[in-house]
Amino acid sequence: MSKKSEKSRNSQISFQKNFYSDITMDKLLYAAVVRSPVSEGIVKSITHPDLPEEYTLVTSRDIPGTNLIDTPHGKIPIFCEGNISYEGQPLALLTGPDETELKQILQELVITIDTNSIEDYLPTEDDITAENFENPNRKLTKKILKQQNEEIENIREIREEFFSDTIATRNLSWGKCFEKKEDEKEAPGIESVFKESDYIIENTWTYALKTPEYSEPTGAVCSWKQNGLTVFAPTLWINGLRHMLSQVLSIDEDSINIKKTLTTNRGTNTIWFNSIISCQVAAASLKTGHPVKLVYTRDEQEKFLDTIQPISIKHETAVKADGTITAMKVNINVDAGFANPLAQEILDRLVIASCGIYNPQNILIEAKANYSSRPSSSVDYKQIDSAAFFAVENQINEIAKACNLTPLEIRLKNITETDSKKSKSKFKKLFNFDLEKVNETLQAAAKMSDYNRKYASFHLDSKNWEFDYNPKEYVSVFSPPMRGIGFACGFQGSEYAASILNGTKQTLEVTLESEDTIVIHTPPVSPSIYDIWKKTASAILEKPNINVKINSAFKAGEEPPLPENVSSNINIMTELLKKCCTSIKKRKASDKLPYSVKKKLFSTKNEWNSDDFTGKPFYAASFGAAVIELELNSCTYCEEIKSIHFIINGGKILNKQAAIASVRLQIQKILNALTENESRNCKNIKISFIQSDRTPASMGEIIYQILPAAFTQALSQAMNCVLNSLPLETDTLFNTLDRHKKMIKRIKAEQMQKEENKNENSTDTEQQ
Repeated sequence: MSKKSEKSRNSQISFQKNFYSDITMDKLLYAAVVRSPVSEGIVKSITHPDLPEEYTLVTSRDIPGTNLIDTPHGKIPIFCEGNISYEGQPLALLTGPDETELKQILQELVITIDTNSIEDYLPTEDDITAENFENPNRKLTKKILKQQNEEIENIREIREEFFSDTIATRNLSWGKCFEKKEDEKEAPGIESVFKESDYIIENTWTYALKTPEYSEPTGAVCSWKQNGLTVFAPTLWINGLRHMLSQVLSIDEDSINIKKTLTTNRGTNTIWFNSIISCQVAAASLKTGHPVKLVYTRDEQEKFLDTIQPISIKHETAVKADGTITAMKVNINVDAGFANPLAQEILDRLVIASCGIYNPQNILIEAKANYSSRPSSSVDYKQIDSAAFFAVENQINEIAKACNLTPLEIRLKNITETDSKKSKSKFKKLFNFDLEKVNETLQAAAKMSDYNRKYASFHLDSKNWEFDYNPKEYVSVFSPPMRGIGFACGFQGSEYAASILNGTKQTLEVTLESEDTIVIHTPPVSPSIYDIWKKTASAILEKPNINVKINSAFKAGEEPPLPENVSSNINIMTELLKKCCTSIKKRKASDKLPYSVKKKLFSTKNEWNSDDFTGKPFYAASFGAAVIELELNSCTYCEEIKSIHFIINGGKILNKQAAIASVRLQIQKILNALTENESRNCKNIKISFIQSDRTPASMGEIIYQILPAAFTQALSQAMNCVLNSLPLETDTLFNTLDRHKKMIKRIKAEQMQKEENKNENSTDTEQQ
């Protein structure tokens, strides 16, 4: 790289090849978080009977700028400065030179809390009106009544703004049943469709699956010098971190030097909460005058960052006798925790995926995210849709059973090829995912796994148990294993059009430094991606692979505007690389070197209507289907996964071996997450790809959308009863069968009682 280019990239951002927890400095102080011991109340004081001089408490009073950060859903405090939101909320940092003594002093702190919350001190409507009744001689004039009503309205507004349980909502209605005819006073509504249906299938599905993280816990190292602040942190959002540090510390953004350290954590909490942690550590470093390091314990990481609160999705589906879905009612409830800046986006993504790839004629979706006295719920940004797919794919399986169709038949009957201009669907689509070869993918998955034959065999076995009104259960040590096979499908979208994080589209810059050197300006990428990019650039520009370099130096304000796990869509970035190289190849001979080209992601086909919440929500989407076959030991209630077949249509595959390795890794992560504190394995995993020349679409997380539902479907068939939640616990299967058996006995007893009553009434009639 030329000296001129190095100087222009005189960076205040660097990408470290080590972990922040390994960093040491002279006079380094360690920090521990002082947390709230209760879930609600008001902090009055934090004291210590005899705090040593070298140990310091850092609270909200030590924040030089703002302690409250604005988000789309209210303000989030750096340190709690009054009303407590959840048990374990950070109240302060305690710093000191010795980690062991630091932990001891932390236990000795005295935290005084008023158990009443701020809301308890607000006057009620009864308190305001009571003044008029305390003095019976007081004349209630129009002026007094007007003032009273204004006070009541103000209190209502305060409670609604600061103490409402709802953080975000999304309601959606679609279909002819919501269209009012000229001779009607109002539209018939979705209930009219349910009244005319042959079947109504209703189930509630609960999802809280979290893949285990073995990465370094979150934290930061901060130090102040005359020229500003230096931050070592495993941040995923450099741009957001810089802005937040500037506001909280009241300093210029140019005086902040960010050194991004290694990280593999991808939860939504990691996107924004690490910035809050870095601000806490920076404030501690400013107050003490020393470098400060804060490393979360593994327990803190699991309790306060990697938490995922259960997502509940209720499906009510109206179906014709031939299996056609005429209406879907979906109710989504998300526990967002004490705060979540991405709550609306999480909710909207769940709504978009709630009907899967299916095209019901009428849809009613009501979704709500609520506050709670818990830590913020965190999901991987690219796996937000997985809860919705888990619910809809299991629901489709129950519809198939009700209509006496196979899960493959019910899917083929209710999907439409969205990429086909000759689509025979007479119903307008709510969302366009621009998927191709959907039928071909589903049928290929069924063929490669011998799904139809095995499903029919296992289904007949389940029918034999149904005749006796019994779930499958342990009978003797000679009982055969319970067998089941599950089928599920889904898509993964790339570049969500309505994301609050996508204020600026993804960009990539490529520079021809000299006639022989090509430089790609981007954050570091994996060796396999680097190899793809070198081959791509060298092929277009006809240069040797060795001449393609990556420059990861950024000046303040020039860093990627999006979080790393949002902007690192490699397939999209590869397309931008091709466009940059093509433009460089067309440069004029008179253009001087170095010659740079920057391309942004724009799609003229991406039509999304934010007001109506309809259209094409993703720039591109991959589609896949999975089949899982398993056996459940009828004595131990432990399942063994016999095979997993996965087929994906993700456009043109740039590196097939790398893609297969990535899919296998994700499969293993999910298998380890299906049951809490247990791991499982499958030796027979087959992965295939549909041949396509389309633009590559992201498919790294499509496994999360599909595999969980296929697993529970296989278990449900094996046990002959519905399994409606993940993750499992060690005794879930046994308890599920036990509850189902008791329910069947109760139903049989009720039927017998009805028969006895009927016989008695018949006898009495004959005697009369």
